[in-house]
Amino acid sequence: MENQIVIIRSGGSIVNWNNYNCQELGLAKTLAAYRGWHVILVLAGEKYERIQFREGLGVVDIYRLKYYALNQALSFFVGIDELLEEINPTLIQVHDLGMYMSYHVVKWAYRHKTKVVLVQGSYRTTRKPIFRQLESAFNYVFGKYILKHVKGIGCKTLMAEKYIHKYCNSKTQLTYIGLDTQKFSSYELKDWKSELSIMGKKVLLYVGTLEQRRNPLFLLEVLKHLSTDFVLLIVGDGDLRHEMEREIKQNQLQNRCFMLGKRNQKELPSLYKVADLFLLASEYEIYGMVILEAMYFGVPVISTYTAGSEVLISSNWDGVIIPDLNVYNWRDEIVKLCRDEANVKRMGERAKQKIKEQFTWEMAVKKFIDLYEL
Repeated sequence: MENQIVIIRSGGSIVNWNNYNCQELGLAKTLAAYRGWHVILVLAGEKYERIQFREGLGVVDIYRLKYYALNQALSFFVGIDELLEEINPTLIQVHDLGMYMSYHVVKWAYRHKTKVVLVQGSYRTTRKPIFRQLESAFNYVFGKYILKHVKGIGCKTLMAEKYIHKYCNSKTQLTYIGLDTQKFSSYELKDWKSELSIMGKKVLLYVGTLEQRRNPLFLLEVLKHLSTDFVLLIVGDGDLRHEMEREIKQNQLQNRCFMLGKRNQKELPSLYKVADLFLLASEYEIYGMVILEAMYFGVPVISTYTAGSEVLISSNWDGVIIPDLNVYNWRDEIVKLCRDEANVKRMGERAKQKIKEQFTWEMAVKKFIDLYEL
């Protein structure tokens, strides 16, 4: 029988893969090309939609299902049971212990004697008090059911593995995430230094949502403490955009900090190529696809200590991990690195080599296939 693998992105949020290197899509495409399988990706959407395409010898189907959600974890995909009945999958992969859709699909799989595996990315409980209590109760009831009935548990990071082991002693294996390099097979060339009139400047880059947990306002504070030789490019949008624009104006940083808004995947390579350093001052990153992307283009990353940075960055070798949000520590590290251009170049080359050898989907997919044990 043809292997029909269903990958369910269990969270109730809509992904725009024109602006985001979607992990599940990269995995689906590689499984189809690598093994010739039929891979079905199911995710949340505003309405029902189906996209199908060939990938190598295999086929990828993408289903967007309309969904209802209290929050990202407590969501339900309309028509999921009927879709699974129609597909009759060989194996299902769900994501994260604390997601209602993971529980619902595992329960469906148990009734239909279908093999199901869990891939865990989250590694801490939510900081919001009400949802933290709810999450803890969910994990000890519904999460226990998930862990009892899945046939394998993959963990994206060491921190995710530690989180799972709070709830069970089951065997787990690391399933590191890969980068979908096809996203960058063709891209738009753009001379950002000329366009922004920043020739001769040291370029710092941030790409991501402008939200509290990623601390983009902290990056503005760091820039204020750097000399005018440094400029900061901000790519992305979010709740803090207007506050950041006010800060930039009030501190007269208009010629040093450039808010470039959302950019699609084809525009990102020219931005990575112009950057000297990539900055990510996030409090929490399940993985941090932007770290993978920056390193792939040879840009050393300065990051806080998160699950993703722990896996991806060897500090002071191919990037730097700073465990705090002390402005002076960040300023001093940036200045020190940029004084030694040869060292920054070596760090960037090591970063690029690491991603190409370990963290593209062509390499990472092997661990997922081991998890499936088909």
